[in-house]
Amino acid sequence: MESVKKRIRKDFQPLTIAVSLKIMTPNSPTSQVYNSENGEYEPDRGVTPLVILPEVIANCTDGSWNTPYANELLSEMKWYINGKEASTVASWNGKYSIDTVGSTRGAITINRNVSPGESFELHFEGVVADTRLGANIPVKTDTITLSTVDKSEDEYSLSIGDDQIIRYNPFEDALLLYDYKVANGLTTASTSARNAALNENAYERSISVSVHKGDTLLAAGYTLNLYSIGSGGVLTQLTTAKHEIIALTLTKITMDLRLIEKGDFLLVVNVGGKEKARKQFSINRVYPKFDIEPVSGVSINPGETTHYNKVMVHYNGNIVPVPAPILKMVWFTDTENLTGVQHNEGTETVITLSRTGIGNTYLDDWLDIYVEAEQKPIFKVMTDASGTEYTDKSGNVYIN
Repeated sequence: MESVKKRIRKDFQPLTIAVSLKIMTPNSPTSQVYNSENGEYEPDRGVTPLVILPEVIANCTDGSWNTPYANELLSEMKWYINGKEASTVASWNGKYSIDTVGSTRGAITINRNVSPGESFELHFEGVVADTRLGANIPVKTDTITLSTVDKSEDEYSLSIGDDQIIRYNPFEDALLLYDYKVANGLTTASTSARNAALNENAYERSISVSVHKGDTLLAAGYTLNLYSIGSGGVLTQLTTAKHEIIALTLTKITMDLRLIEKGDFLLVVNVGGKEKARKQFSINRVYPKFDIEPVSGVSINPGETTHYNKVMVHYNGNIVPVPAPILKMVWFTDTENLTGVQHNEGTETVITLSRTGIGNTYLDDWLDIYVEAEQKPIFKVMTDASGTEYTDKSGNVYIN
C-alpha cells in the first residue's frame, strides 16, 4: 500500500536587490555644453552616444542565488523620460536604443542632444525573475538628469569633480577599516595613516565644485546651496548641522557616506539672490556579493567541551582582513538532535558543545557549523532615549 504523498520544498530566503544607474561612457556624460557661435555640442551624442546602465545586484543570505549581477535576468524593461515611457515621447523617437543581451541588458544608448533650456529626467523600471520562489521582483532606479549649458560670455555653469552617481562600497573603504582598528586597539591612531586611507573609496567623500561664468572659473561672488531631493521632488536645504554634511564651501562638499543609503542631491548657484546654475547628483550604497565560511574543520576530541572557530570572508577574489565593520555575522550549529542553534555574533566563536546536541554514537557524533551573514546597514548617530546625541569630550558625535 502506498502512503499519502507529502511534498516538501526547499525553504529559500528572499532576494536582496540593489539597483543603481551607472554611466558607461566617461567621455559622454549626462551634461553637455552648447556653443551658440558654431552650433556645436560637446560632446555631440550623434558621434559619442551616452550609455546608462541600470546595474542590478541580487544576493541571498542562504547562498542559493548564483547570479549576483542580474541584468541578464531582466524582463519588462522600460525607460521613462520625465515620467513618460520613452517610446511615447515623440522627440526621442529613433534617438535611443535599449540593450537586450547579457550583462548590459537594460542599458540605454542615447544619441539625442539636449538643447539649452531642455531638461530630461530618466529612470528605469523592470522585473527580475526569481525562479527559486517563482516570483517576479520589480526594480526601479532613481532618476538621472540630462541637461545642457549654453556656453556664452555671461552664462554661469556648475560642475562637480565626481561621478553624477556616486557609489559607496564599504568593502573597499580603507578609512572604515582604519577607524575600526583604532577604536578596537588594533592599531595606533596616526594622521599619516588616516590620510593614506582618504581615497576615492573612503566614506569621507570630498567632491570638488567648479563654478564658471563663461570661460572664467570663479572662487567668489556667489553662494552655493545644497539640497536633498525628497518624494515628489521636494527640496530640503542641507547644512553642516546635518551629520551627512561634514563641510560645505564655495568649492568643495565633504560628505559622510556611511550615513547615506540612497539619496538624490541638488547643488544650486545663486548670484544676487537669483539662481544661475544647478547640478544634480546621487549617492547609492552598494551591496556586492561576498563569500563566507568557517575556517576550522578540525575534528572534536571526545573530552573537549568547547569548540573555537573564526570566519573567512572573500570579496572580489580577495580575503577581507577585518570584516567586522562591514558584516553582521551570527554563528549557528546543526546536529542530529538539534538544528539551527544560534550562538554568538562576531568574527570568532567559542561554542559550548553541550548546547549543540552533539552525541556520542556514529549516528549523532557530528556537528555542522555555519555563519549567517549580511552587510550592515547605514551607520547612525548614537542617541539616548530622548534623542540627545552622545559625544566624546571634544564634542564629536558617536556614529555606529
